[in-house]
Parts: sequence; C-alpha cells; structure tokens
Amino acid sequence: MPEIDALIRYVKSEFARNVKSQITLPAREGNFAELPKHLHPELKQALLQDNIEKLYSHQSLAFHSVLARKDTLLVSRTASGKTLSFLLPVLQDYLQQDTGFTVLLLYPTKALARDQEGTLGKLLQHVVQEQKLGTYDGDTPTAERDKIRSSADFMITNPDMLHSGILPNHNRKWKSFFSRLRYIIVDEVHTYRGAFGSHVSNVFSRLLRICEIHASAPQFICSSATIGNPKKHIETLFKREFYTVSEDGSPAPEKNLLLLNPSLFTNNAGSQYRKGTSSLSIPLLRYATRNGFRSICFCRGRQEVERLYRSILDGQPSLEGKVKPYRGGLLPDERRRLERDFFQGKIQTIISTNALELGINIGDLDICVLSGHPGTVASFWQQAGRVGRGGKGSAIIYLAKDMPIDQYIVNHPDYITQTQVEEAWLNPYNPYILLQHLPCAAYEKPLQALEEKFSGEAYPFALEVLLENKTLKPYRSNYRYALHEYPSKGVNLRGMTDFNIQIYCNGKVIGELDPIGARGTLYKDAIYQHLGKKYMSLELDLEKKFCEVTPVQVDYFTEASWEGMVQLTEKDESEEHNGAKLDFGEIHIDKQPKLYKKIKEKSFENVGYGPITLAPFSYDTTGFSMLAPQIWLTEMGKLDKRYVDAALHGLAYILKRTAPSLCMGDMQDIDTDISLIDAASNRWHSALYLYDSHEGGVGYAEKIFEKFREALELCQTIILECECHSGCPSCVTPQPPGIQNLELEELLVTSNASVSCTLNLIEFILTGTFQKPEIIFEKILAQAANKEWDEKQEEEKKLRNRLGRAASILEKKRERLH
Repeated sequence: MPEIDALIRYVKSEFARNVKSQITLPAREGNFAELPKHLHPELKQALLQDNIEKLYSHQSLAFHSVLARKDTLLVSRTASGKTLSFLLPVLQDYLQQDTGFTVLLLYPTKALARDQEGTLGKLLQHVVQEQKLGTYDGDTPTAERDKIRSSADFMITNPDMLHSGILPNHNRKWKSFFSRLRYIIVDEVHTYRGAFGSHVSNVFSRLLRICEIHASAPQFICSSATIGNPKKHIETLFKREFYTVSEDGSPAPEKNLLLLNPSLFTNNAGSQYRKGTSSLSIPLLRYATRNGFRSICFCRGRQEVERLYRSILDGQPSLEGKVKPYRGGLLPDERRRLERDFFQGKIQTIISTNALELGINIGDLDICVLSGHPGTVASFWQQAGRVGRGGKGSAIIYLAKDMPIDQYIVNHPDYITQTQVEEAWLNPYNPYILLQHLPCAAYEKPLQALEEKFSGEAYPFALEVLLENKTLKPYRSNYRYALHEYPSKGVNLRGMTDFNIQIYCNGKVIGELDPIGARGTLYKDAIYQHLGKKYMSLELDLEKKFCEVTPVQVDYFTEASWEGMVQLTEKDESEEHNGAKLDFGEIHIDKQPKLYKKIKEKSFENVGYGPITLAPFSYDTTGFSMLAPQIWLTEMGKLDKRYVDAALHGLAYILKRTAPSLCMGDMQDIDTDISLIDAASNRWHSALYLYDSHEGGVGYAEKIFEKFREALELCQTIILECECHSGCPSCVTPQPPGIQNLELEELLVTSNASVSCTLNLIEFILTGTFQKPEIIFEKILAQAANKEWDEKQEEEKKLRNRLGRAASILEKKRERLH
C-alpha cells in the first residue's frame, strides 16, 4: 500500500505555487468502555467474532440510554460506529422478549439504506436465525414487498416511501407492523433541515398519529453528524424531548489538510482570470490512480462530475475502468454496481456529487479531493470523513473555485478548522408545507379540531382554509379528506415536483431528472452527459415526462441562461440599516430559460448560442427586497447613474454566493435578482431581491434577513482581500448575470466599477458614511471590450430574430393542437 507522505510530497512539489496552507489534524485516541455485564451471550459472541472486545464510550452511553426507554440522540463524527450504537441495545431488547417486536429504520437516501441493509444483515445473522430484515423502497419488487410486510421485524425505508406508500396504506397492509412497533431508528438526522426537514417533521407527526391508532408508542433512536444545535434541531424535528449523547469516544488517525488555489492567468485583453479546479484535480487524480491510492473527489454538480471524469480519461487508456463517476440520476442497477465495485476495490477513484457524502461504506480511502466548497462546514467535514476510516493516515485536498466563499476559505483556513459548525434549522409549521400534509393526515385518519401532533398557531387557520376550498369536510365532529385525488400525489418532500423526466436513448431509459432541472439541462439541442458519454437532446416533453436523446461526439457542453420577474406581493416585516430599507415577505417569481451557450470543454470559450422555447414556470416563495439608502443614491447619481446599478448587481452576485454559508444552505437554495420596485409616490427604483428558491419559502432568506449585517461584513472582507484589480468571479465579476443595459455593461467591462461600486454600497450600509468611489478605466480593456461588444450585439440581434421565429412557430403549433 503506498504511503500517504509520497502523495503529499507530490502535491507540494508539483503544485508548489498553488499550495496556500498545509494543516496537520492530529490523531485522536479512543475512549473505551467495557462490554455491558448483562449483554446477551449471543450478542457478546457476535462482537468477539468481529474482534470487538470493548465499546467506545458513546456506544456504551447510548446502550444504557436506549434500554432506559429514553428517546436518544447520538452525535458523533463520521466512522464512529453509529450503527452499532443504536443496533446493539435494540437487539439486546429483541433477544430478551418472548414475542418479537418491529423496528423501523429510516435513512435519507436509497443508497445509504441499501448499504446499511448489508451492515445490519451481517449482525442480525449472528443473533436471529430467520430472515427478519428487509428494505422497502421504490426499487423493491412487488413480491418482495408482500414478504417484508408479512414477516420482517426490521424494516429499512426512507421518508419518501413512508410518506407516499406506507402511511396512506396503514389500515389495509401495515396493521401488524405498526401494532408491534417498538423502535424508530433515524440515521443522519442532520440532513433533515430546511425544506426537506420541514416536510419530514410533518411526516413524523403523521407517523405518530398512525401508531396511536394501532396502540403502539415507539421509542426514537437518532444519530447525527456534528452540527451547531443538535438537541434543539432534533426536538424541533420530532416535537419531543431527547437525551443527547454528544461525547465521541472513537479514535481517529492523523489527517493532512492541504488547501490549494488554482493559478491566475491573463488573457489577450489584459483581464485576469483564475483557472478552474480541474487544472489541479486532473493531474492529481491521475497520479493518485496510477500509484494505487484509493481516492474520492467531490464536485458540486452532476455535469461537473461527468466533465471531470471525461477529462481524466482523455488520452489515458490505462485508467479505463479504474475511474468512475457517481451522481444522482443514475439508474438503481448502475448505482449499486458502482458502490459494490468501489467497495471491492475494482474501482480505484470515484468522482461524486454529495450523493456519497453520507455514511455509505465504500471501504478505506486514502485521499479526499474537494472541488470547491460544499456549502457548509458540516458538509466539508462529512466529505472529508470519507478518508482515514481504517485507522491509517490520509489526505484531504481542498481546491478553491473562482467563487467568493471558496477564495475566502483558501485565504482563511481557520474558517474550516476553527469555525463552529453551522446550526441546522427547519420550520414544521411553515403554512405552505403544513397545508400539503394535513390532507394526507386526514386521509390516514380524520383530523380533530385540536391535534396534539400538529400543535401550533397555524393549525386552526389551515383547517379553515382546507374547509373553505373543500379539501376537507366535516365528519362526525371531525374532518375527513373530501377529494378523489390521492393526497400525497404532488407532495414532494425534496422539491417542487413529485415526478421525474425519463431520459431515453434508442428506446432504453438511461437516466432521470426532475422537471425543473430538466428545463435547464434537457432543452432541445442541450448536451447531456452520462457515465462519460455525451448525448444531444432531441425532444423534451414535460407533459409526457419524456426526453429523447441521441449519442454525439462534440467538444463542447451547454449551459442555460435564465430570465425572471420578481415581485414582493406581501410585506411581513421591515428593517433599516443606515437608510437601506429591507422588506421581508411573500415574493412572486416567474422564471424561464431563454437561451443556451455552447462552451468549449478545455478552454471554456463561448462558441455559440441557441434559443430555448420552453414555457416559464411561476411560484410563490419568501424573501426580502432591499432599497439602497437615499443619501447614497443621490450622491452616486451625481457622479454617474450607472454606478447605482453596478453596485446592486455586484452585491446580488456576491450575496448569492456567500450568504448561504450563514444559514446552512446551498447556493441553489437562494436566488438574487435586481428588479424595479414602487418605492413611493409612483417613483420606481431598482431593488435587490434575495429569496428562497423553494416554493412556499422555507426560511433561508429569512435567516439571511436576520443576519444581513453579518452577510455584508463577509462580502466586504472577500472583496477587500481579493487579488484582482477590476473585479473577478472570486469577488464581484465585471459582468454579473442579468444585466441587459448596454451602457452599464460597457462601463463594467472597461473599468473596475463593478467591484468599486459594490464595495462603496456595502461600506455605506455598514457605516453610514459616503466616500467617492475610485473608478479606473483601462484602455486595453476598453478596446477589446468594444470589439467583443459589437460582436455580442450582432449575436443577440440574430438570437432575438430566431427566438421570434421560434415563438411564431410554437404559436402555430398550439393552434394546430388545440
């Protein structure tokens, strides 16, 4: 087995100019406890066969807490033996009972559930003679489902199946299981946050109502990675008190953390840009694979995974089969085969989205490469925890993207090593989410005027709404579901839709994607990448949930550009910061992909455009608008009215990319925009909007509203410490998205106005003092930009003509169809 020191020497030598920091994370000794004296002999024998002679201290605490009938939360690091912590006391209880009971085990993803089926099955075989374990999810065959319902005492599933398949059928198919239910085990509870967590909290409320019907009172056992508020989070999720075991007694080997920043380069026009993370990850992963290191590389998106995979194999036939991509949208058989091959060592290096972030057992790894910040400190350590699980040394290599938060981290390594892990939060009483789950609950059992499991101020008002729109109707002093539609249909715990678009090639399904993602990924002529192969979209039919693709050989990928309209429709509260007025409330959004760009694989040059003729989609969410301070507007207007919009667009750009780190969100969870607002006396001003990208709103924007000054201070630090002179993607790009004013864009591409004006606005809001921004124009940039601008104008003119023709054709098509 190669030594990790050899890899570290290679990185420090090959990428000497890119290594910004090297931090040694010291080894940690374990804290052990003796096996419980009254441990069942069969369990003790099973542990000794696996060479387990002692328990970690947290495993011992959990054992005694669970058997004392306390709802228990275990908080510990990755690879700390959580599975044994919750399963050992349950099996102890199971073996001591004359009649068996049932156990429900919930995991947030199918992949994790299937992985745990193998781990649990191995331990159960030692102590239970019959097959009493089964996994019940969307991939389970019908015949196996019947067997699990009738004979399994230990059932693994996920919240989605519990919501849509199990709870609605509790009275017909699950009476025996629920009547004997004694334990509910919920793993990775830190993932149940934001919109997903708010939905799942309501699913648990419905589950406990069902248990009451069948006269069971199950006990909860939960495990979580480290978060800032574990006890508060879990008690909000389940609406009950928990005993928390937060002492982690597991040992850990020494780990090496290296932070690298890709090099800057100057283009022909004189502008500076930072190379992509692939300039480092490609040679690094090639070296690691050739030299026998087992590696995992985390990327932010599906298509980034596919592009990196193709680039690593380009011209490297010896690496075929040793490197593979892993992401959402794969078919179940593909996903399981990759997991199995990687665990068995057939695959040396895997490139993944955060789909492998959770505790799936993929064997002992040497190297974890993070291509960009994963969004939260918690996720950073979850991904980093994939290595060093076998007690040997390992390396975590962080590659900074040309994004504000990434550049902040690479220049402030203590942000990762010393900053407290973020707090997880959720809101089970969110009106939009509550109104989706009450009809489901009423279908399962008629609702009462007062419901203990749905306690909260919103419940009686939600009942009134559902009665008024005839979703519910009175029934024997209660309220029952009154519609014909299946109530859980349309209630998606993880997003806005409850179905996926099937992707076909030559009559065979090769993948799937949610319909919102499909609008920006599978439009006609889009390039879709799957397991290293490229396909072109021939037809996307959102109504039929169908997309036809065909294999192609091209040297570019496609990227959609979106347009939207934003409007604050109802104001809940307001704040002022040195004259900057913030209004928080309900936001209405209209979004539509308008055109796509063709981008060269290696140079990232823009080599063409094309129209997207899909209909827009609208939704309501929550967020806030910000009007700039009047004094600042007046002073900047005297200098140049374009400076105002330059600052607003720049602030929108950097807020979207940094603020989510303050609320344990992702850049995809919030969005920003600049739109007109009726300020007063019919005078319209440009306002900055920041809002949740989830329908109904779940609280991300609200958290940023509460921490607005903190968010501005973070943005200010990033801009001041950036190496650029006239703006860049690492702080405020010279061309933020969404600008449609030719004069403004000319200013931004020929000067430092984007970064200078943004910084000026932030400083005024924080301090209330105005200083004239120093705007520097560069002749070389101006000449190059003007030429590029002329070409762009011509391209846009052609594109508008094509869009007009396409719209006309579509209108005629609709007339024919209808």
